[in-house]
Amino acid sequence: METDIQYAGEFFLKELKVYTSSGKVLDLTDMVQGIEIWEDIFSTSLSGNIVFLDLSNLTKNGPIIGQEHMSLKLGTPGLKDFDIDAVFNINKVNSKQSSNPNSEVISLSFVSPELMRNERTRVSKSYTDTISNIVTDVLRDKRYINSTKRLFIENTSGIRKVISPNNHPFTFLCTLATESKSISGSQNFVLFENTKGIHFKSIDSILNTDTIADYFIGDVGLNSKENPKVRDIKKDYERPINSTITQNTDLLLNTMGGMLSSKIIKYNIYNKSYETSHYNYFEDFEGNNTIDSNPVYNDNPIDVSGNSISSFSDAKIHLHPVTSNGANDIQHTNSTNSYSYAPAGTANKFLQRQSKLLELSAGISATLQINGNNTVACGETINVQFPTVGGQGEGDDVDGYYSGKFLITKLKHQFDLPNKRHIIQMTVTKDSISTKLPIDGESIEPFGGAGDKIEITT
Repeated sequence: METDIQYAGEFFLKELKVYTSSGKVLDLTDMVQGIEIWEDIFSTSLSGNIVFLDLSNLTKNGPIIGQEHMSLKLGTPGLKDFDIDAVFNINKVNSKQSSNPNSEVISLSFVSPELMRNERTRVSKSYTDTISNIVTDVLRDKRYINSTKRLFIENTSGIRKVISPNNHPFTFLCTLATESKSISGSQNFVLFENTKGIHFKSIDSILNTDTIADYFIGDVGLNSKENPKVRDIKKDYERPINSTITQNTDLLLNTMGGMLSSKIIKYNIYNKSYETSHYNYFEDFEGNNTIDSNPVYNDNPIDVSGNSISSFSDAKIHLHPVTSNGANDIQHTNSTNSYSYAPAGTANKFLQRQSKLLELSAGISATLQINGNNTVACGETINVQFPTVGGQGEGDDVDGYYSGKFLITKLKHQFDLPNKRHIIQMTVTKDSISTKLPIDGESIEPFGGAGDKIEITT
């Protein structure tokens, strides 16, 4: 963090202007009370709201009716390369509250203009290209999303021939995400937007990136060692304001959702054959790209038959049609009447993708509130160190189960103008743990009572 920041969470609002449907431009820069921007790795667009103090009856003189554009310029001192400079669509006037006869507090909701264009247009077209090129084309095409934002597109392998049957652009692209395969072989793609741009990436590549920040739970670190009256800004950024482990793994939910075990029947509609594949959380764990090296569950037997919690593939069953001879898509031929297009990769990694997405949405997660800066965004990874309760760790004061690398899956920027402070509320998730779970014996389900004695009453 650069030295010209005076305190952790400092920010500046350079501009907030509203362009009304009547053609007027309203400068709200000095009237804004608060701004929130929401990011989500499973959401295609940004959203948020602003609150401002109306002293000039702008909502009527504008008028502001929920059909406006808004230009927003926000920055963190010393981090010019990460300034937020974006245009949004105001889509709703949430509320108006009169604090006195001379003023009103107005709340407005806004979304990325790409989301509005998505809802207004449809793609009815065939493409012959790599999926990464198709995604770039749809995002840049003036007929569809027409985005000028930075794109972070991971290259995919194989030339595909695909048709969009009158779908909204984002619906089409999210479908392609399930069929995509990166050059390195990953197939867990997601499409999302953060303040840095629009991303079409595999989760594996995201998890492989270096962490952008370190956070230490419980580390007070408020003042510098040289001068106790001077705040240590670096420490203030590293110490979360508060933190909560919000969700542990839910065995019932993960069993029902197919995270632990599932089955897919791939029916080849060309040669009328079928193939059954199974997913086993423990058996397939080594082949999956995970944050840490150990699963979050124990694989010890749970019944007298020796089954573990991942032995029941009938818990989640899928039927999926395929048109492939193994190497090619046999729905389409090229100009020489030969098969040369790559098949959809959906069925091959469907079960593993299903498990991975459930791990990230319903796995080990925590909520952190930190002093904000514009370098932090969803889809990034951070390192979080949780202390052991009462310092009772075995040879270490760091919790080996929860500490380590996390993926930011949800994030909310909160810009408090009266207090001039930027706070970030984020949800971070991990799909594995660094310390192996202990096994002290079998965990066979206990049965009590009267054994095989059966009583029937009438």
